[in-house]
Amino acid sequence: MSDPTRYDLAVIGAGPLGAATARHAAESGASVLVVGPEEPADPAGHEGTWAGYYDQGRLCHVLEVPLMTSLLAMRSRRRFPELIARTGIDFLTPTHSVTVLPAETGERSLWFDRDVLARNAADLGVPVDALDEQELAQAYPGLRFEPGHVALREPDAFILNPRALVAAELSAATAAGATIVRDEVVARDRVGDDVRLTGAGGGTWTAARAVLATGAATNATGLLDRRLATATYGATVVLAEVAGPDAVSMPTMMMMKVRGGEMVFGGIVMAPVEYPDGRWYLKISGSSLLDFPLEGREEIAAWVRTGGHPGDLEMARVLLAELLPDLEVLSLRTRPCLVCATPSDLPYLDWADESTVVLVEGERGAMAADEIGRLAAGLALTGRWSDTIPHAVFAAEWSA
Repeated sequence: MSDPTRYDLAVIGAGPLGAATARHAAESGASVLVVGPEEPADPAGHEGTWAGYYDQGRLCHVLEVPLMTSLLAMRSRRRFPELIARTGIDFLTPTHSVTVLPAETGERSLWFDRDVLARNAADLGVPVDALDEQELAQAYPGLRFEPGHVALREPDAFILNPRALVAAELSAATAAGATIVRDEVVARDRVGDDVRLTGAGGGTWTAARAVLATGAATNATGLLDRRLATATYGATVVLAEVAGPDAVSMPTMMMMKVRGGEMVFGGIVMAPVEYPDGRWYLKISGSSLLDFPLEGREEIAAWVRTGGHPGDLEMARVLLAELLPDLEVLSLRTRPCLVCATPSDLPYLDWADESTVVLVEGERGAMAADEIGRLAAGLALTGRWSDTIPHAVFAAEWSA
């Protein structure tokens, strides 16, 4: 159904970035529309795009590179208690964030450079512990780490539930007067000085400005006049079912596991969280993260229908048998996910044209989404950048 109302801001996409943008814009007094589909019920028969936030657990911590990622996350994190209290939706579970890596990492990955990660935490005033091989084993006696590996530990980290974060952001947005339409925008046009959006269901809406916050599917939407310089990948999450939250005592780990000079695993192993089916799962991801580049809606939909890369199941089985030899794993299954990457490893938060701001973050976007959305709302509504971080840091790059 068409809506005759003209909004100050229309947000395309109702994931973490879109929901946060809508929330901050509405709370500033603007009239706000946010348009985005519900999560599909069945990936096996899915058509169209997909959102990476369809998940229960993301690590929320500062042991990240580049430093800007951690800074944006810290700004978001400071507002989380108030958002939880106001909406009654708790999306945080305390955890230790432990980055495990070989004592000698060489030139393998900046993401696993212990000195860089420690300096970033120090720059943000967040205490972290450096654990040698013996201290790591003593701290987590139920885990078996590869010989020669050490760690950095952030004791006051969280597992963030991205589905619940989105629910909280949208709850706060609607409380401030925002309108949510559950549809997918299929066209964006200019009508005079306004932006007109058309939904797959036939509805149309107009706004003075728009924010395009469609994540890894941005280029696939067809809503931009040119392609962003981003790469979209079909990622795989392996869910290892356990008996419950007390089945294992463990931190959440970013892990680089090296044996005989070769990396045998690089990714995340998350402490158990409860999923919508009422079961508890450890989440493992990383080995095939960037192995499946995708182009367009059809390739994204086809990837989702696969349910993820089945080869990751054996990787997870071997990893868990070595890491948690006493753990009873009740089942293993894959889930599809989407991630995207920018050349700078930083978000894009920039003008696509004179009326629309484009907003993209990669796989770590959930923990920083509230701050990125705040910045986007300010830029779109006022037309100017007013933050102490230079706007050039978030400049979009466009494909030739």
